Amino acid sequence: MAFNQDSLNGISLSKINPNYLHANSTSHVWAFGAIAELIDNAYDPDVKASHISIDKIDINKIPCLVFVDNGAGMNREQLLKMLSLGCCDKDKYDSPKHKTIGKYGNGFKSGSMRLGKDVIIFTRRIEKACVGLLSQTYLKAIDADSVIVPILEYSTSANILFYMLARKEYIIRV
Repeated sequence: MAFNQDSLNGISLSKINPNYLHANSTSHVWAFGAIAELIDNAYDPDVKASHISIDKIDINKIPCLVFVDNGAGMNREQLLKMLSLGCCDKDKYDSPKHKTIGKYGNGFKSGSMRLGKDVIIFTRRIEKACVGLLSQTYLKAIDADSVIVPILEYSTSANILFYMLARKEYIIRV
């Protein structure tokens, strides 16, 4: 794997190696601690979920955990922040009535990667829906030297898909 260094105005940008996803997941020694991190995201006041269900299903003979909540959903920007390391907006929702649990922007990533190598997020907010992928399997398959998070956004009211990968955006009509 070659290390390609990106820069902004001549200043080198730091990268997060895909191996970090596994290393970060080891902060959860117990799988139920990782599950609690994922449940916490549905509990936050900005999400407003009143119900969450967790099921185990098999997809092509591979066991998968499915978390479903009835919360507010996320737009593409919110999903990208949630899938990025260190991004957290929870402090603005903190109140005496409801204290948020996370504050460092790490819980979802460490929790989901403790439970498996891949996570696919399906979310919907108003008339846009998004699908995001945080996948050690994908990053290994493309021999990535940095974590890449593909996000697909589409309008739920029209047959137009908006696709974002890194800094490129394509509009695909179906």
